[in-house]
Amino acid sequence: MKRIIELANRIRSEYGANVIETAEDLGIKVWFRKLGSLKGFYLSENGSRYIVINEDLDNKMKEVVCAHELGHDMLHRELSEDGVRQTTLFLENSKTEREANLFAASLLISDGEILSELESENSLEALSKRLGYPPEIISYKLIALNSEGNDFNISEIKNDFLKG
Repeated sequence: MKRIIELANRIRSEYGANVIETAEDLGIKVWFRKLGSLKGFYLSENGSRYIVINEDLDNKMKEVVCAHELGHDMLHRELSEDGVRQTTLFLENSKTEREANLFAASLLISDGEILSELESENSLEALSKRLGYPPEIISYKLIALNSEGNDFNISEIKNDFLKG
């Protein structure tokens, strides 16, 4: 867990807060396409890396999907080398999905940003609304903070919340 959080923090520090530009700066082609109910996916094929995001999502959700898929690139690239594996996508108890979600939350939300919000808000729904991210991403950020010695109460999180 610590390795994932440190990697996300290093990338945010090195490349900035715009996750789509960050992905492109890291050599990943980011495409926006009509995907129906699918929010996005990551693909590494023939030496090229792609993040494909549903163009119909709002901007904040596009950031979340991009950060999640960037997490797959950083942490699980070898799993996608033969293309998208439909049977491994969105498994609720999937370790890779949990890791990509933790990476995304750590990349998108700085410790200072959420700790500042926690001074005035303490419900997950209120934090989600104020920060503009899904409650699941907020929960993963709180898990990251707990790994650093905090003690935030976190209910069970659905790992497949990005599933269409």
